[in-house]
Amino acid sequence: MKCAICGRTPDQIPEYINLAKGSDYQSADAAVRYEEGTYHPAYDKFICTDCYIKAGQPLMTDVYELYVRQEGSAN
Repeated sequence: MKCAICGRTPDQIPEYINLAKGSDYQSADAAVRYEEGTYHPAYDKFICTDCYIKAGQPLMTDVYELYVRQEGSAN
């Protein structure tokens, strides 16, 4: 699991590390799976908050299109 834009994993992002520590989630990955609105289980990708804001807060249809495009590429 990684951010579809910057490539960081949840355990590299303080927001998700802190969310996991302050809850019953066993890991930052679990926090993303259950709390991150941009997470898509079929692609196992999400967009971290920093990247989501920098991208102009795209609609979820645009986010999912990004995941589909990436799936067809070498990324």
